Amino acid sequence: MTMSYKKRLVQRLRDGKTIFNIGGYIASIIYVLIIVVPLYYVIISAFKDNAQIFSAPLTPPSKLSLVNFINAEKTGRLGRALGISLFVTVCGEVLSLVLAFPAAYAIARIRTNLAALVERFFSLGFLIPAFAMLVPLVLLMAQLKLLYKPLSLVLLYPVWRLPLAIVVLAAYLRTVPRELEESAELDGASRMQILLLILFPLARAGVITVLIINFITFWNEYLFALILMSQENRTMQVALSILKGERSVDYGMLAAGVLFSIVPVYIAFLIFQERVVEGIYSGAVKG
Repeated sequence: MTMSYKKRLVQRLRDGKTIFNIGGYIASIIYVLIIVVPLYYVIISAFKDNAQIFSAPLTPPSKLSLVNFINAEKTGRLGRALGISLFVTVCGEVLSLVLAFPAAYAIARIRTNLAALVERFFSLGFLIPAFAMLVPLVLLMAQLKLLYKPLSLVLLYPVWRLPLAIVVLAAYLRTVPRELEESAELDGASRMQILLLILFPLARAGVITVLIINFITFWNEYLFALILMSQENRTMQVALSILKGERSVDYGMLAAGVLFSIVPVYIAFLIFQERVVEGIYSGAVKG
């Protein structure tokens, strides 16, 4: 039995399979450590003071105190910032989907020579840097009397991410057989009924993928939120910068604020992770 196992091991080493598998395991472990160790450091630091963080950075806290979380909320008004970020993100998600899905449907399903041209036109949005939009956006929001109001971000974020949403959704809609749409038309279904009752459910993997990508982008966005929002209407990411003092930094309080910020993203990913993976594999197989 032992000799047979040794022969198989030698053969696998000659074929390179075992070395490849070991290399894959090692790379996976390193990747997990790169992600887990910083997250673990932030979590335990949120329950420590500066002295404990610097003296024993990776040692678990001696007691679970919520002082850092309370101080972070008082200093940065994280509760209000959390509410504003949730409002901006959720409204931006809804508006983004309302704008992107019909446009993707027109590009992917309506037979016209302009479809490819329109899709390329939207794709040009990937080439516009954020800094190039700052001055026109500030002037536009000032004229609309929306400057320093959360509604300005609600209108900006969907338009900013519209190219990505349209391209992704159009790719998914192309995978839906046209026979389904034609059968629905013969049964008397309107264009809106086909869009909402047939194509939208069939493209749910792409919809969920776009929603998750946009959620992470909207939630973590900093530049526009810093320029367009006032001190009273800070988003979560801008509020975190307030936790850093001018002369000294309370790293425990800062870590507590970071935990405030990452929990909603983590919860959203946990809820929709299966749909995201489904969407990625579906796009890979069908595309």
